Amino acid sequence: MEYYAHTSEDGMRRQTVAAHCRKAASYAAECLSSVGLSNTAYLAGLMHDTGKLTQEYQTYLERAARGEAVRRGSVVHTFAGVRFLLEHYHGSKHDSSFNDITCELLAFAVGAHHGLFDCIDENHASGFLHRLQSHDSEYQEAIKNAEMHLITRDETNQLFQASCEEMSIIFEKIQKILDFESSQENDLYFYVSLIARLLLSAVIQGDRRDTTEFVTGISRLPHTKDMRDMWNAYLQHMEQKLSDFSSQTDIQKARRKISDQCRQFSNHPGGVYHLNVPTGAGKTLSSLRYALAHAAKWNKSRIIFTAPLLTILDQNAKVIRDFIGDNSIILEHHSNLIRTQETAEQLDTQELLLEDWSAPVIITTLAQLLNTFLDGKTSSIRRFQALADSIIVMDEVQTVPTKMLTLFNLTINFLSKVCGVTVILCSATQPCFERAAHPMFTQRIDMVPYAPKLWDTFRRTQIQPVEMMRLDAIPAFAQRVLEQANSLLIVCNKKSEAAYLYKALSNGTAHCFHLSAAMCMAHRRIVLNNLQAVLDALKSTLQTSEKKVICVSTQVIEAGVDISFERVIRLSAGMDSVIQSAGRCNRNGESNTPAPVYLVPCQNENLTKLSEIQRGKDATESLLAQYCRCPQQFQNDLSSDEAINDYYRRLYKEMPEGFQDYSIKGKPYSIFSLLSANSCFADDRAESHGNYFLNQAFRLAGSLFQVYDDASLDVIVPYKEGRTIIADLGSERAALDLEYRKECIARAKPYTISLYEYQRKQLEQNHGLLPVSDEDDRIWMLSDNFYDKELGFSLEGIEIQFLEV
Repeated sequence: MEYYAHTSEDGMRRQTVAAHCRKAASYAAECLSSVGLSNTAYLAGLMHDTGKLTQEYQTYLERAARGEAVRRGSVVHTFAGVRFLLEHYHGSKHDSSFNDITCELLAFAVGAHHGLFDCIDENHASGFLHRLQSHDSEYQEAIKNAEMHLITRDETNQLFQASCEEMSIIFEKIQKILDFESSQENDLYFYVSLIARLLLSAVIQGDRRDTTEFVTGISRLPHTKDMRDMWNAYLQHMEQKLSDFSSQTDIQKARRKISDQCRQFSNHPGGVYHLNVPTGAGKTLSSLRYALAHAAKWNKSRIIFTAPLLTILDQNAKVIRDFIGDNSIILEHHSNLIRTQETAEQLDTQELLLEDWSAPVIITTLAQLLNTFLDGKTSSIRRFQALADSIIVMDEVQTVPTKMLTLFNLTINFLSKVCGVTVILCSATQPCFERAAHPMFTQRIDMVPYAPKLWDTFRRTQIQPVEMMRLDAIPAFAQRVLEQANSLLIVCNKKSEAAYLYKALSNGTAHCFHLSAAMCMAHRRIVLNNLQAVLDALKSTLQTSEKKVICVSTQVIEAGVDISFERVIRLSAGMDSVIQSAGRCNRNGESNTPAPVYLVPCQNENLTKLSEIQRGKDATESLLAQYCRCPQQFQNDLSSDEAINDYYRRLYKEMPEGFQDYSIKGKPYSIFSLLSANSCFADDRAESHGNYFLNQAFRLAGSLFQVYDDASLDVIVPYKEGRTIIADLGSERAALDLEYRKECIARAKPYTISLYEYQRKQLEQNHGLLPVSDEDDRIWMLSDNFYDKELGFSLEGIEIQFLEV
């Protein structure tokens, strides 16, 4: 008989297990060819669905195709490949050989392709042992049929031997990192967990890609191995546009010099590099020029740009699209609208709608990149393989949450040294990653070396600490500041603060604008365009008697937004945030003398739910105390390198031991410990103690990981075109046509916001959240009553705080 992996909904088309596994294996191997793990990925892909070669699974598939009520994932099919690998290629007692470790990595990738499992869980049970001892009769049937329909023992032996040889080279690279770090054993186990994630990622990508092609009937074009001609064509397009730029003013000349240095630096081989230039120095264009030139020189697979805030992402995306000149190669990914229902044994077809980062140019948020590194959902893990042999440009890298510095640094080490990734860390306030508890494996190399004369060109502001004041005193202070200027930006730490100040100042004579992450991207885009038009009109009059301008914003405006005010008030926060806010003041040197940026400690501010901001604020206040005593120690400038280095030293010093490992409140473990030796559970109480090298609690760690505390749900808002998109997603066509549904989801991106868990619960109690259709609760929308045309998402009586994702 034939054994099938998939059948179409109408039952007219079928795909055999053998055809699916071979194609999935081929796609998986393609993913990891640049890393040197193509045979390993191929073998894992080949074995991933062997459990479908049973009569029980075929009956399940037939019943589902007929529309009968069957429980998703009720037939186990992921255990068979795991058991085959462990029985045939693993010793009875683990001896740390490459053969055993390779076998375990392959087995994990096969067994976790529909959801992670713990190698040793909280109950000290072994995930491998469980798979060895379960479903014996189905296993015997599946392997017998596999040898008849899928693969011979000779082929598995040859592939496994090739896999061991490939893995030995990977471990040599990891050993070089460990030798440099003089690190603890935990680091080795964490790097191995990343190998496991990489291999699993390739299997998931191979499986989902082939499944999508079967469901849609549309095959993706083959991957182009030599991409240098393509990158060169886009580079030439960019160079032509840059040649039209004026270089008359000092700032224009300085930006050109920085851009030229980045272009020259592209000839260096891959690594981890810093682009540490002042705000307003043209980081976006300089980093894009570098990336295109580096990709052309070294034949890189793709370029990934990240930014922490949607406002930065939106503006950077416009610049990148304009200077590349070809939207077809660019993917923007900044929200997770679809909530998939993962089971260990069955694919949720909604997952086929999610982004796999196969485009040559990816523009995404920091949150999405960190989820790709560490989140437990298969949709996030799937993207990890796309990082191999890429260029990652991280704008405002100082916004990486400090609780995950260990995870971030070690993952960057792995990507750069094992996966051939070139990483560019961009910031005007570069963090001291080398001072973290687990440092990056790199000597700091600046793409543009510090040059005092060049840097002085961009010195346009002077940060001035002022006395502590209550929130209700700030409007009067703002009015006094406006007596000396025509435009003022006020940057707050919380949405509630921004809403209060906006309402208090809106009653005056000035044009007043409001921005926060409570507003969807499309809403913010309109406000920013209107704000820029008013600022331009104000500057063109050159008269102080014209109506003045105030913008009250949260952090969404503080970086990457090309806008300029005469004065800025920044509520006290981390120095990185303060300097980014200062970058919106006198941005283009409109004033010949440095313009004041007022740093205001807010007396009655409650940052309990925003611990990251509170820690930064505390470190800033500690720095300010020293600055007031001895300003010459910091060149009389709070934005100097001396001040920034001192700030990060204080910030890291005050962190409790283990904090940077992503410690879990109330638990004796961290995510780092779960993904390394897992000593809390993998002790002598553990089932099969000492039998396996992989002891990580992958599932538990993945479920606990969140980039920002309490992140919950992305929803579509009924703002302008958002209403039409909601209707389209709820249509019958969207329910039946996968490609149309995917197109609607892409259109919805600018009309989404992200909610905290407590906000979601409050909305549900007030009937504020609804599925886009009665038949599908995977995509949610906000009801009309909870979106304000000025403030965005609003829930009366609740203090609203938003995540920037």
